[in-house]
Amino acid sequence: MLPFFKNKFLGVILICLSLFAIYFLIQQNFFSNSPTSSAEIKNTLAQSDALSIENCGDSLGSFNDVTAYYNAGGINSCGNRHWSSDSSYSYGFKWQCVEYVRRYYYDYLNHKMPDRWGNASDYFRANIPSGSMNTERDLVQYHNGNMRPQVNDLLVFQYMAGGLGHVSIVTNVTDSTVSTIAQNIGKDCANIRSLDENKIGGGCSGFLRLLIP
Repeated sequence: MLPFFKNKFLGVILICLSLFAIYFLIQQNFFSNSPTSSAEIKNTLAQSDALSIENCGDSLGSFNDVTAYYNAGGINSCGNRHWSSDSSYSYGFKWQCVEYVRRYYYDYLNHKMPDRWGNASDYFRANIPSGSMNTERDLVQYHNGNMRPQVNDLLVFQYMAGGLGHVSIVTNVTDSTVSTIAQNIGKDCANIRSLDENKIGGGCSGFLRLLIP
């Protein structure tokens, strides 16, 4: 009788240890491939060490080899307009949020926006229906909640920065989050917004998308 009870007791202990191990792995997100913190997103964007970021133009990180740079604060705080290498296309003022999205679309997606003017808030037009062309940017516009965002979309937050707005580029989408990269958000470039079905959190007005044939 003694060996039987001894083996049974050991079996119960092994089962309990196995359940504990599974619980621990779940708590550590071992079974999830989706980014769960800003630190993980930073790693995917090849972030620089924040302690070394001091001056205008210091690298914050990159996405698809398009680098985001540090803006020390304020409009024109880092100099005048930034132009493409052949001086034919204006990216915008260094290193504002608008400059990054224009440079990303030009350098990585080979897309020229017809209109170079406007603050970040001007990149979304409320009177343009979802799925219609925003001719100022030559991109298709969607109102927040009407379409699920995807990588490379240009998010617009019209009411941030005292009405000047903010823009960013989508780097990753999960069932519940939208990860972005942007300039002029301090010594950082990565952010995560909530996603409830198609609704992006954080005051997003909508987004623009390049339709590739």
